[in-house]
Amino acid sequence: METTSSEDEESLKDNNVDLNDDSIEHHMTFDVSNQLADAGNLFSSHQQNSENSEPFVGMEFESEESAKLFYMAYASRVGFSVRISKSRRSRNDESIIMRRFVCSKEGFHLRKGKFDDGKKKRKRATIREGCNAMIEVIQKYYGRWVVTKLVKEHNHVVAAPSRVLYVAPEVYGNADPYLGMEFPSHEAAQTFYYAYASRVGFDVRIRLSRRSTRDETFVMRRFVCTKEGFTPHEDSYDDSKKKRNRTPTREGCKAMFEVIKKDYGKWIVSKLILEHTHDLAVAPSKVHYIQSNTEVVVLAKSGALNREKSVTPNTKTHLGKFGDLSNIPSSDNDFMTEARDISPTVFGLEDTQSLLEYFKRTQAENPTFYYAFQVDKNNCLSHAFWADAKAKMAYYCFGDAVTVDTSFKENKNMVPFVMFTGVNHHLQSVNFGFALLTDESEASFVWLLENWIVAMCGRHPVSLSTDYHEAIGSAISRVFPETRHRFCKWHVLNKCNERLSDVYVTRNTFKQEFEKCIDKSETTDIFESNWMVILEKYDLGDNSWLKFLFSIRQKWVPVYLKDAFTAEISASQKPESLISFFEKYFNTKTSLLVLVSLLEQAMTGWYEREALEDLATSYTRPILRTPSNMLKQVADIYTRTIFDVFQEEFVESLGYFVEKIEDGLVSKYNITKDEDVFTTFIVTYDFSNKRTNCSCCRFETAGILCRHILRVFLTVDVRALPDCYILKRWTKDAKNGFVLDECVRYNELYRDAVKYAKEGSTSEEVYTVAKSALQIGFAQVLAAKKSIVGQCTM
Repeated sequence: METTSSEDEESLKDNNVDLNDDSIEHHMTFDVSNQLADAGNLFSSHQQNSENSEPFVGMEFESEESAKLFYMAYASRVGFSVRISKSRRSRNDESIIMRRFVCSKEGFHLRKGKFDDGKKKRKRATIREGCNAMIEVIQKYYGRWVVTKLVKEHNHVVAAPSRVLYVAPEVYGNADPYLGMEFPSHEAAQTFYYAYASRVGFDVRIRLSRRSTRDETFVMRRFVCTKEGFTPHEDSYDDSKKKRNRTPTREGCKAMFEVIKKDYGKWIVSKLILEHTHDLAVAPSKVHYIQSNTEVVVLAKSGALNREKSVTPNTKTHLGKFGDLSNIPSSDNDFMTEARDISPTVFGLEDTQSLLEYFKRTQAENPTFYYAFQVDKNNCLSHAFWADAKAKMAYYCFGDAVTVDTSFKENKNMVPFVMFTGVNHHLQSVNFGFALLTDESEASFVWLLENWIVAMCGRHPVSLSTDYHEAIGSAISRVFPETRHRFCKWHVLNKCNERLSDVYVTRNTFKQEFEKCIDKSETTDIFESNWMVILEKYDLGDNSWLKFLFSIRQKWVPVYLKDAFTAEISASQKPESLISFFEKYFNTKTSLLVLVSLLEQAMTGWYEREALEDLATSYTRPILRTPSNMLKQVADIYTRTIFDVFQEEFVESLGYFVEKIEDGLVSKYNITKDEDVFTTFIVTYDFSNKRTNCSCCRFETAGILCRHILRVFLTVDVRALPDCYILKRWTKDAKNGFVLDECVRYNELYRDAVKYAKEGSTSEEVYTVAKSALQIGFAQVLAAKKSIVGQCTM
């Protein structure tokens, strides 16, 4: 049944923070997405911490803003307001190193002197009551913020609202409602309409609701302008009573926004009227907290741009306090180059300036943070790259096999995003840096790869996996000539589904035979033979797409990549991706600061999962399926995930037959399985140095010994896994040994070298002096390094 709601959100209160704190607007701009609904559970654990955790001394946070956000959420749940009481800055760089957040009733109001001027004064309520509740966080030397002081008790009554809704995402900043618009929940729809109303300039109330007859949940919500309807006219029965003439608040406005719940769980805009019958107010510029009897909705100031509008150079006058990018100090120009002949960018001036300022501020707080910036002739962002200390640490430990994910760029409605990823010792995804790239020229990819490898302290990866793109292939061969480049097989097969869709539909056996040819061919000769058989069988000899794939077979067919380490454990194992997350939230209207904030939240989820698995690996012992000394050995060395993989190989090896085909110091064995006698693997074992290899090359590509070698080990009585076959990247100690100082030193020297090159190339005479001095300095560095190495050897 329909019910008229009494939730007229007309009062403004700060139920979460002190609105007098000037820093709140900045905070809400950067973390508005903290509680986005249904974000693929990528950062649900972070939300859970914010919503349900109790503060305690020793609690750690990634940043001062994270601590502030947590205490705001805790205060909202308990029922009090928060303000900043004290801050302390570093003497070195003036950065904030301590923050104290207190209850808004902390302290006492100063008593003002009384001056009796005969005027009657209104008695104001006392807001501060000497409450001692507080939390203090201090930044430690390793970068994290730790709770050092905490008082949880209040000396006044606290009363939390019954429900707190999430912050309005900035993706709604310039969006207008339309019929058919979808939302994950009615709360999301309500928050969107509040944000829209705040921007346009009117107030909202809930007019009608309808609940399900089955479970009493909402199935319809209608939001209207507060001037909807008419103020009831009261008849006056007592003319002797003097009544105040009240201004009518309702003027018959028809504006409304109705959403209904569909069978598949989404909420759809079913009715919509945008026109108002009255003048609209100027939209407020501050963050608003709109409270009703049952809800608190937080509306964040929007910073999103309408990127569909072209940006011309004359908009420089609207840059505000950041100023023109062309006037950036020389220290920042070390990270910026001028882009020429680049296709029109999707990023505007305000987005560009805000992102650059954020990068500068982050680097000032943490020198290990690296960023590179490139602008076009209109001073709008064309390319950007950034990576933090955690990305560098992950690369130091797991950067042997890297994937450059450019799949986001295929969707023109998404932000042109690039992500460097790999897998850790738990087979979880790790990130090695992010980038925005508005064109796909070879020069752009060269710029990206050069800046990425600088951020990663100059260590080149063993292998690089990318989607097929000619420009990125050329860029990789230029920047990483020794790195093995391959095209992602998943991407190639997906393209086959598109290009060969008619064959897939009409010939039922084609897909199975085609993928078997790709995955099961043990040698290049067998692959090429099977390929030709398929072309002939299905009459595809003239298919241009298959001709092209065959011409680049060395870059994507597994049998041609057996000598390249790719960290792929199995054909079915594929690291998690953010693609669904990005498709949902990263459209071309998303503010860049919101994008960065969402990424930080998603990465927090990745880091937390890795930390949980580290903890589980340290304090649990795997169950052995057979009492083998080798399994007992590796159970203490490998992580739980890798041990499970190794144990599976070990158990499977027991089902294989061994036949010696060559005897001597270097012996050869045929390894076969009873049910598949036609598939034979050749294992070579050198008794002199106890080295072995298999024709399947599993260890070379994945770093885990295959079942065929393990079967030979049982035959030749090798009971312990040799150290040379234990890769550190798969062990519990994989992350030991990372030295962040090396990256700091590398980055500082790189910046100095760039400045040196700029100054040294200004004229022929200066160049001669610079070249000579550089050669002398380089010789001195090599001599010092040789001396240190000699001392270590002694």
